[in-house]
Amino acid sequence: MNAKKATVDREGPAGKIADLIDAGYTCIYLLSFEEERVLRHVREMSSALFPEEVPLWTWSTTEGFQGPEPGPVKGQSVIEPMAALRAVEGFEGKGHFVLKDFHPFLSDPLVVRKLRDLHQEMAGTGRVLFLLSPRLVLPHDLSKDVFVFDYPLPAPEELDVAMHEELAGFSDRFGELLVVPSEDREQIVRTFQGLTEQEARQVVRLVVDRKKVLDAGVVDDLLEEKRQIIRKSEILDYIPKLVTMDEVGGLGRFKRWARVRAGGFTEAARKFGLPQPKGILVTGISGCGKSLAIQALASHWNMPLLRLDMGRVFAGLAGSPEESMRRALITVEAVAPAVLWIDEIEMGISVFSDSVESGATSRIFAMFLTWMQEKMRPVFIGATANDIDRLPPEFIRKGRFDEVFFVDLPNEADRKEIFKVHINKRGKDISEISLDGLAKATEGYSGAEIEQAIIAALYEAFAEGRDLTINDIYRCQERMVPLAVTMKEQIIKTKRWAEDRAVRAS
Repeated sequence: MNAKKATVDREGPAGKIADLIDAGYTCIYLLSFEEERVLRHVREMSSALFPEEVPLWTWSTTEGFQGPEPGPVKGQSVIEPMAALRAVEGFEGKGHFVLKDFHPFLSDPLVVRKLRDLHQEMAGTGRVLFLLSPRLVLPHDLSKDVFVFDYPLPAPEELDVAMHEELAGFSDRFGELLVVPSEDREQIVRTFQGLTEQEARQVVRLVVDRKKVLDAGVVDDLLEEKRQIIRKSEILDYIPKLVTMDEVGGLGRFKRWARVRAGGFTEAARKFGLPQPKGILVTGISGCGKSLAIQALASHWNMPLLRLDMGRVFAGLAGSPEESMRRALITVEAVAPAVLWIDEIEMGISVFSDSVESGATSRIFAMFLTWMQEKMRPVFIGATANDIDRLPPEFIRKGRFDEVFFVDLPNEADRKEIFKVHINKRGKDISEISLDGLAKATEGYSGAEIEQAIIAALYEAFAEGRDLTINDIYRCQERMVPLAVTMKEQIIKTKRWAEDRAVRAS
């Protein structure tokens, strides 16, 4: 028996299930979309944990019980949830029962009562009930009787196996052996992290069918397919194309901070005694580069960037707010090391606080704050806020973030750099353009306003069929009313807040 147990990886999902059964749990809620993968792990756990074979049955409301004969009921065709629970109750001997998509029936008080009865009656009998569902719906009455296991997404080792199984199928089809070059293997597998096993297999099939190869040359194709899949979550966006540090004008202190901590996630940093970087909160004046700063940091650290839309979380577009947040955090941890970008985080609180039950809002932020404090995976949080007064004080206290940066209106040197970045970005010759003069003339302008002045000037030149001149930029700049004028009082208030509460990014 001991030898059998040793074949299960106790750090993997099958091992975790084995630990729960060893601990005496008789009703386990498996939270996952991946039915095939979960059932495979349950079978692996069963064959390794017990010296004799323990039969496994699955149940759904469309097919009833499926599994070896004799089953829990004659014909194994029971599709009513109460009848299925009674069949499990009346079964003699050891058995594992997986009830698929049982969560809609947990609103029935009779079903809840029967589950509580089963929890007590199955103790010591060798029978275990698994509730397998992609959604967590657990009445308070069952909170002490049912163990909820957040099923992890596939580890790199599992994704590697799935990838090579799919390639083997293509090898038969193409008449030649398809392999991933050893030097590209780690990078390819890393692109699949955050996907289910089935999604990873689908991405392999899509790309290989189109490219007839799987190596570093198709990473962009893999990332694009991954982005399309992650978009279906309706909560997370995968940002594949990132700006570099050189494409961000100004923010010199922030850039130095990012460069100093670039190696913070390495094993060498751990050996040196350094903790993993937690995250940063970037606040300040609208249009001055807060979002660009987060993108540039992810690019400089060569880490994937996932954007979490707090508005969608609270709007309930992908299920309950708690469920949406939970699924988003699981996905981000699976992609780790990664940067989680939360843009205008204060909007997630203020805009929806009136339309969402206040208790739900509190639970969401309690969940997020706990995750920020206790997360073990290397996920760096990059949050931005235009109005930091809307954030609860416990969110911005010391220890939540490594640093709080304040992005002010760019000074003259920064404005000169911003002009240079945007003019070069559009392929224009700046040798005839006095950047010093433009920088002096645009005092109080934000980076976004400088960019729009250049774009407007380019349209003027294009409409007249000639190249851009400095006078075009001056004319367009003079016609603009900068935010520093229209929102003068609010900007002064924001600057006062930042004087002794944040580090200036420039």
